[in-house]
Amino acid sequence: MMYGKKVKCLLLALCVAALVGCGSGEAVHTSAEVLEAEAELSEDGGAADGEETPAEEAEEGEPSDAGGGAEPVYEAGFMAPVEMDETLKNELAEEMLQENEMDTSVVESAPVTKGCSFTLPEAFSESEDIEGMYVTRRYPIDASTIYYVALGRDVALQLMTEETFKAQAEENFRKEYGEEIEVTIDSFESIRIDGCPAFRILCHYQVGDTQISQLEYAINADKSYVITYSQTSDYDRMEEYEASAETIHLIF
Repeated sequence: MMYGKKVKCLLLALCVAALVGCGSGEAVHTSAEVLEAEAELSEDGGAADGEETPAEEAEEGEPSDAGGGAEPVYEAGFMAPVEMDETLKNELAEEMLQENEMDTSVVESAPVTKGCSFTLPEAFSESEDIEGMYVTRRYPIDASTIYYVALGRDVALQLMTEETFKAQAEENFRKEYGEEIEVTIDSFESIRIDGCPAFRILCHYQVGDTQISQLEYAINADKSYVITYSQTSDYDRMEEYEASAETIHLIF
């Protein structure tokens, strides 16, 4: 049981490892109760199987891009801005992006988004224990997970490279769990989702006798959205994950 908990913690650690230290943001609520939570936020910030899962609802009364009718909606709240001069931060990030000939569109014209949506594979439903996590009926025997997080705007995310992702993930493991775990990057792609810059990262790492594979999508708009699909070597759900990833869309 303790080993299972450790694997789960390591899965979560890498889900957002590349974003740690990059700027503002924290995991957000994805339950239908978040509207009440948003109303109470202070300056400190704060699905049924196979159904299409909007990670954040459009305006009340308006249809969501993610599907129609009575399908359940998971909504996302956002933390308050960190105490930092945003203009200076953006200027420095843009300067570095230009120097490295990287995509500067997130600085120049990031669209206003209301959320991010994707369709869950049939075997998955919302976890009762962790906000934003979706698990199988046989969890934790089948430790396959899907984890969604929305973060505050972070222009510096666009500076992420394969090398910095790997280094940050391994440092995260080392600091949090005292583990020297090598993360192998299988592919690292700069893509666009609904016109916004994004990353598609496939990687794997070994925890004891268990190999864990992860497929991560990080979208950088006026907010940052990250969806991470994870599986152990005991179960191969990558085909399902790829199909789900094809349905990822921003809600405007």
